[in-house]
Amino acid sequence: MRKAVLGLFLALTAVLATAPSANAGQTQTVAAKSEGDVSIQRAFTTWATNVNVRHNNASLTTCGMSPSTTNCPNIRGQVNPGDSFEVWCQMVGSQTVGGNPYWVYIITPNFDGWMASYYIDYPDNVLPDTRFC
Repeated sequence: MRKAVLGLFLALTAVLATAPSANAGQTQTVAAKSEGDVSIQRAFTTWATNVNVRHNNASLTTCGMSPSTTNCPNIRGQVNPGDSFEVWCQMVGSQTVGGNPYWVYIITPNFDGWMASYYIDYPDNVLPDTRFC
């Protein structure tokens, strides 16, 4: 079910995806994903250890419309410094973490879900060349 929902999410949002551009210090990712042959725009890493990647197994809509620890109570996995992950999109969530109101939907080889953008190793709250959800 998770792969089907992710595939549908990726297919629906692919239409809005923008082409990546070069920025210093960031990795460009243009390889296609198997779910609907969709290209992910950017790869990032985190500066913190054991950063939770969240979801809401009971309500995909609640978490996806307003990410927060309350709305996304289920932990799908964790990322650490050096773990590269793809950021699909970003949005303002219902919880601000470390002064940053943005949350990002990330995709790793083993899991996907929402993460507070505060933990991404990038100096600004809004990530470059990353579309809004």
